[in-house]
Amino acid sequence: MKHKIILFVLLATVAGVGAVWLAQSHSPASALGAVAGRKILYYQSSMHPWIKSDKPGKCPICGMNLVPVYEGDAKAAGDTNLVALNADSVSAINVQTESVQRRAITYTIHVIGRIQKNSATAAWFVFDIYERDLPWIYTGQKLDVTLPAVPDKVYQAQIRQYSTETFADRTLDDMSDSTKIRAEILNSPVVVPGFEDKAYFNNLHAESHIVATTPEVLAVPRSAVISRGASPLVYVENSPGYYMPKALKLGRIGDEYAEVLAGLDAGDKVVINGNLLIDAEAQLTNGK
Repeated sequence: MKHKIILFVLLATVAGVGAVWLAQSHSPASALGAVAGRKILYYQSSMHPWIKSDKPGKCPICGMNLVPVYEGDAKAAGDTNLVALNADSVSAINVQTESVQRRAITYTIHVIGRIQKNSATAAWFVFDIYERDLPWIYTGQKLDVTLPAVPDKVYQAQIRQYSTETFADRTLDDMSDSTKIRAEILNSPVVVPGFEDKAYFNNLHAESHIVATTPEVLAVPRSAVISRGASPLVYVENSPGYYMPKALKLGRIGDEYAEVLAGLDAGDKVVINGNLLIDAEAQLTNGK
């Protein structure tokens, strides 16, 4: 009986050692290392690329196995700003890019105001506009105006330079950084149902969605822009898996695109998805 127990222990030990050897010899990292014949620099989480280790293991955040990063996959020597991701990381964080090109930029401004000087011959839509939105407003601009008091009608208005009223107050309000813009109602007067020819109400609440469009300009997707530090930046794909940060000077900011004044050229491929994770990797790598 004693000899059987000793034999069983020995067999179990041998089987355990064999299982460990088999698992190690067939692990992805060992197989890849043997096939590629390249030096493994470190192990990295595909889903969270800032998680790195000098040995195999699991990501403490998502629990996925760390994948090896080989010497040929690392950033070029001396190029400290270049961020390099292996193919697994690029796929895991779903990196997407879009080419910078010239296009018209559209911007929608929701404004709230009042109907003033409402009479049988004229009426005005007077609304506040913030300083940041002034580049989108111009004389001759047309807009649709709606009123809660007249729910079944849309009034057309136009910002006119030469009329009985100046089209804008030249002095901005110190508290709100806004000024008043006047748009003349083209199909005046503004008539509240049930009061036709009896009363033209003044100071009625009104609103408009002003849709402004620029000529074609060099534009970058807003989703590519990261606001950090002194100036906004984007990550440009130099080649698959290699991303370089570039500082930008932006002009008008539209609904989906922003005007590029400096920092990018037409054809540059900017990262529009996964750029925040790439930026986190860059900050951790460079100690920023």
